[in-house]
Amino acid sequence: MPRRAGVAGIGHGIGARGLQAQNAARERAQDVGEQLVAHQKKQLAEQCVKFKDRLEEFASKHKQDIIRDPQFRSKFNEMCSSIGVDPLASKKGLWGALGMGEFYYELGVQLVQLCLERRRDSGGLDRADELLVLLEKRRGAKAQKIDIHDIEQAVRNLQALGKSLEIITLPGEGVKLVQSVPCELSRDHTTVIESARRTAHTSVPILMEEFAWPQTRASAAIEFLLDEGMAWVDAQNGAPFPLIWFPSLFP
Repeated sequence: MPRRAGVAGIGHGIGARGLQAQNAARERAQDVGEQLVAHQKKQLAEQCVKFKDRLEEFASKHKQDIIRDPQFRSKFNEMCSSIGVDPLASKKGLWGALGMGEFYYELGVQLVQLCLERRRDSGGLDRADELLVLLEKRRGAKAQKIDIHDIEQAVRNLQALGKSLEIITLPGEGVKLVQSVPCELSRDHTTVIESARRTAHTSVPILMEEFAWPQTRASAAIEFLLDEGMAWVDAQNGAPFPLIWFPSLFP
């Protein structure tokens, strides 16, 4: 007489079938999810193409405003950035279509020349607003008007060819510096510069008090900037720790 399966046997059979069903459902859900992601990616790509087409139409329609008005040009750049379009990616991009492709390259070359001329006095750090005034004088009254945003764009354009200049934005008042010394500044280095932004000087004790740094950290950051020529030592103040001056921040 055949014996019936025990309770344990029945439970095992149901559990195996349930596990198979769960795996099948999980696989179906994964397939559906992948299809949705693929569909969303396709829609996003199509929207980006439409945005870029409309942006090109806008650039063509307002070509003269973009070329002549630096503020309008700045807003146009912001609009490009908001949808992930880099008009400076190549000379064949939007700037090329506007006849502006060479403009930023020319401005970048002028900026590099000016920074190199000033490096002995500035230490390789120059306020962007001061460079703007000097560039305007050098370019002449008949040249195309420029502003701080154009300097930033010119620096970004140069970085695509190799890191020759860098923009440093100090917190607080938002002072922008153009760095022409070919070195990497860490957060500590920029913090030292930030400490000196109002008085043009700082020191090891000032850094220790202001940022709660140990002496070794403050000294190391200052020594780096001195070695790169970005700062000067005032050894005449008679204090145990000399003042460190940044010529680019002189009022």
